Amino acid sequence: MIGRAIDNLGERLWGRDRYRRKYYKLAKRIAAIKGFEVYKPHLVWLTDEEFVAAREKTERRGIEGGPNDRCYTLLAAARSVRDIPGDFAECGVRFGKSSRFLLSGAGEQSAKRLFIFDSFEGLSDPGADDAMSGGGAAWVKGDLAVPEEIVRRNLSDFGDRAVLYKGWIPDRFGEVEAGRFSLVHVDVDLYEPTMAAVEFFYPRVNPGGVILCDDYGSADCPGAKKAIDEFFADKPENVIGLTSGQSLVIKR
Repeated sequence: MIGRAIDNLGERLWGRDRYRRKYYKLAKRIAAIKGFEVYKPHLVWLTDEEFVAAREKTERRGIEGGPNDRCYTLLAAARSVRDIPGDFAECGVRFGKSSRFLLSGAGEQSAKRLFIFDSFEGLSDPGADDAMSGGGAAWVKGDLAVPEEIVRRNLSDFGDRAVLYKGWIPDRFGEVEAGRFSLVHVDVDLYEPTMAAVEFFYPRVNPGGVILCDDYGSADCPGAKKAIDEFFADKPENVIGLTSGQSLVIKR
């Protein structure tokens, strides 16, 4: 009631449109203090039915993870390859939030499986390529560790469509060597595992398939961007950096 009264007063003083602009600018300033972003409500993706349903299911389970814009990108990418043959692969899962949006984007009736590779012991040792511009890496070995049983519980409603492979990347890639893929999501933060992931999966992605890197635009993960840029430097595909911090490649 108090909020509605404030809105009514603001609209009377400045008019509805001017008040909303002032309110939006104030909200942006407050959010910027903590490094957050405010989205205007007219953005269609915020009300996408499949996205909203997936988000609500994820929130009910109390699953932590990436921001909504990244999650929508994953769902939209998965939805875009429904007609492309091949399963999905994900390198780096943490709590499994991104996995849920990938599987939801594939569709409830989809036979596509998501092969998930993670050490469940956190990150490996950062190398020289992971040093930030100011020196030193943002991470240490073991950061971002989440026990396997938590991830299994978070993905339990997807049944056998979520297939987990515990081990350091790329130790268990050979178990899917004969597979073909329509989408690969790489979220391992560091140079070496990012390079290992794209080297293995790129030739196994079908034309029209998608390769996403979660950390491409993160200042904390310079090694991930370096690996993607180096790998695709002599490939026919272009790397598209997204405002969400992700990168997108569509296989030719």
